Amino acid sequence: MSRRFRPTDAFVDESIRGRRYIMGCVLVEARHLAELRSAARDLADGVAPRIHFNNDTDRQKRRVLEAIAEMPIDVFAVVCTKDHGVTEFQARATCVSVIVERLQARRVPKLVIESRQDDYDDARTITQARVPEPRLVFEHRPARYEPLLWLADAATWAVGSGPVWSDRLGAVLSEVVESSP
Repeated sequence: MSRRFRPTDAFVDESIRGRRYIMGCVLVEARHLAELRSAARDLADGVAPRIHFNNDTDRQKRRVLEAIAEMPIDVFAVVCTKDHGVTEFQARATCVSVIVERLQARRVPKLVIESRQDDYDDARTITQARVPEPRLVFEHRPARYEPLLWLADAATWAVGSGPVWSDRLGAVLSEVVESSP
């Protein structure tokens, strides 16, 4: 009998596809953090300094997604459509809020988001969205220093690219949530 998956850390990256703003969240148990970081580095080795699907070949994308499908992780994505007056900032805030709610519902205590030029809006959104308990701490990290953000980048890209690619994630992709501001 397998033991229950209890993630301790969440890693989030975004992708913008036309009017769709997508944020992917990779959930990891603490006991797998080191091995998954090493696996992500191995996947990037010889191809680029890091996995970043905007720059990779289709062959490399298939190889990475098939490896991710075998990892002890759970992935979900949140999609917000930027329709009629909805800005990118509003779409991002909506996705971040949904992620915070889902993480707290699952009692995941740590959130890591890929750092952008200005992380202030994310911090404000998280502070407004989260409830006092269960505790959720967050930080922004540059992707070049956090290989688990590379997995979030790959998964988010796959969701944005449709079933031909997202199906390669197999059972680790547990849900795609459509949301609106």
